[in-house]
Amino acid sequence: GVSVIPAQPLTVSLYLAHLVRESRSNNQSASAVETAVYSIRWAHNMAGLPTPTDHSTVKAVLQGARRELSRPVRPKEPLSEQSLNHLADYYNKDSASLEVVRFLFIVIIGYSGLFRISEILAISLNDINILGSSMSITIHKRKNDQFREGHTSFFSRSGKVTCPVSITERLISLLPSGTEFRSSPVVRRIIKSKKHERFHERLGICYSTALESIRKFISPFVSNGKDYGTHSLKSGGASNSGFKQLKDELMDRHAGWKNPRSKYRYMKRSSEELSGITKAMNV
Repeated sequence: GVSVIPAQPLTVSLYLAHLVRESRSNNQSASAVETAVYSIRWAHNMAGLPTPTDHSTVKAVLQGARRELSRPVRPKEPLSEQSLNHLADYYNKDSASLEVVRFLFIVIIGYSGLFRISEILAISLNDINILGSSMSITIHKRKNDQFREGHTSFFSRSGKVTCPVSITERLISLLPSGTEFRSSPVVRRIIKSKKHERFHERLGICYSTALESIRKFISPFVSNGKDYGTHSLKSGGASNSGFKQLKDELMDRHAGWKNPRSKYRYMKRSSEELSGITKAMNV
């Protein structure tokens, strides 16, 4: 005798309370409750009916679920400039394997370009334009780019062991040649045989492989490798001391931030910077 659509606010509230109990017993977050609310809202909107999720009782249950099932946010540690230099000094050798070169490209480009891992894995040869002392990489699809306008980031050739242009050129030189492969991702799978190893002509790698590679090579240079992940590259670049000294306009332009306040979610302040606050206050 329960009306499915349109659903009654009391029915929805009882259902959400049931999900809260299940989530609590399974030590889960409020995502299941939130998903149920969004789904019910979507179904009623599609049917052209008033949604019960706008009722004050349903809203109260949802807010209660978020409070009761909330968990402390533990963002990944940003990769420091010092750690990046140590990584490049140790791994960026002439004898580096394909896996190491691929890892260095992911880390250096992700750090210097403030890219998400999904953006790095989608880069193809057609997206890279190298012009002597500089390079540009075009990202066609970004998380905050709702209208698919795309974004182009520019990199300067530094001549350092962490040079993003040099590591890009090195990775490209190891890829199979041919115009038919230019639309394939530059971060590709490695095919190993008894005699040698080579990059696949077309197939890229998945997120889990990239994460495993990052933790594998970073762990010897940090206190706890589990505190670092793919997001450590973007937050590390944003926390770079030189980057933080740029004008807001340049920071937003390089990182592709639509909202100027987005940068503050990624920048991590050092203890020296934070302790300098009271010093500036003369107390």
